[in-house]
Amino acid sequence: MSVTKLESGADGSLICPVCKGSLVYKDGGQVRVVNGRVDYENIKPRYVCFTCKNFYREMLHSGFYDIFDFDEELEQEAKALNQKEKAPEPAVEEDHPVVSLVRKGNSFECPGCGKILECAEGSAIQVVNGKVDYESIKNRYICHDCKVYYKELLSSGMYERFRLEPEEVKTPASPLPKNNDVNPVVPLQKNSSGRYKCPVCEQELEFSDGGQVRIVNGKVDYENVKARYICRRCETFYRELLNSGLYEVFDLDEMDLPPEKKRVIGTGDLEPMQLKMDANGKCACPRCGANMKFLEPEAVKIVNGRADMRDTVARFACDACSSIYRRIATTDYYQWSED
Repeated sequence: MSVTKLESGADGSLICPVCKGSLVYKDGGQVRVVNGRVDYENIKPRYVCFTCKNFYREMLHSGFYDIFDFDEELEQEAKALNQKEKAPEPAVEEDHPVVSLVRKGNSFECPGCGKILECAEGSAIQVVNGKVDYESIKNRYICHDCKVYYKELLSSGMYERFRLEPEEVKTPASPLPKNNDVNPVVPLQKNSSGRYKCPVCEQELEFSDGGQVRIVNGKVDYENVKARYICRRCETFYRELLNSGLYEVFDLDEMDLPPEKKRVIGTGDLEPMQLKMDANGKCACPRCGANMKFLEPEAVKIVNGRADMRDTVARFACDACSSIYRRIATTDYYQWSED
């Protein structure tokens, strides 16, 4: 049995010194008897590598770790994981099941993986196997991840599912390279509807008018007045570089992200802050970034027989994260409050 020191990866997890994969954390067990001796070490956490089939346990509190081979319990868990990885993917039924689709913008959401389906407009009436195919004029809604497409059944509002032919399946595009100093520049192509599509996922881009001139990192940002083409799926947007016909790629600001992906700051991290309304009468919430409403001071209230003076000062209220910010005395500073 040897001893080693473990290094941490970029995500903070410990790294296996042999295969460089992330180790799996497991809580320690109970005190047990091994070979007639009491094993107190078993209560310590273990860091498991299912690739190398060994685990690491800290020696005392030294920062060094003993290396152990798998015991019977870990061998059984490794076999279960291996069988799960080798399990064949469920095949799409040979028949054409009929499903309902949830509309998302100009397309639908895939009932299999939840991604937005690619809309392929129908073609002219065709002759297939000597028969007139009237169905060919209908739009197809394609999911390349699930390798299927959906087409409306008659005019019922329900959709049949078909398997894509091998030559129709697209290989997912690689994400655009990112550089902290220079934004990538790409041309944008248009879809069959004449609207720009994302060069990564090929979904139709959302058009957004430009905003006002702003100050970013101490510099005047005139480019912010230009229109943007947004892909919320890839969390990026595109803005024309000068008048070149080429477009710079930017990450979406947190303000532009959908609500479920916005980072909400913990209340313990909120210090007194200056809050002011902008020219449009809006003020962003310091916790979640949503627009807040301004509430004028109110009269003293009597609550449970006592004078409640909390609302006698000006305050901002955020409905998105249920935060209240009350003015501190006569200053321009506001403090977060529970209610």
